[in-house]
Amino acid sequence: MRSLSRIPIRVAFEGVGEYEGELVRFYAPITVQQLLKLLPIEGAVAKWDYAVYFQIDLRRGAEREVKRVKAGDILYWPPSQYLVIAYKDAVPPAQMVKVGRLKGDFSRLEDLRPGARVRMTRLE
Repeated sequence: MRSLSRIPIRVAFEGVGEYEGELVRFYAPITVQQLLKLLPIEGAVAKWDYAVYFQIDLRRGAEREVKRVKAGDILYWPPSQYLVIAYKDAVPPAQMVKVGRLKGDFSRLEDLRPGARVRMTRLE
């Protein structure tokens, strides 16, 4: 039987490849539930020091804010309505809510060009 608390996903980055992972309700139940309603999510990525991010159509406050992120973490950035995927461990400069994790070699995300397309889908 499939777990209702861990939802398998795939994130495909143009020019870099695909990663599998999961959204985890335990991290932020309300935020994850709202993200699931939006899937599939597509956008254009931007980069900063330790992560790539893309805008999504979700507006809500910080639920269970985290103070440190690890490579592979999927995060929601409430003030700007972005999904963030960390490719390095870091201390975020703004509010972040962890919503899931990806598996794989995250160093490839450092080569992602700004504006590349990203698509997050639910695995059935």
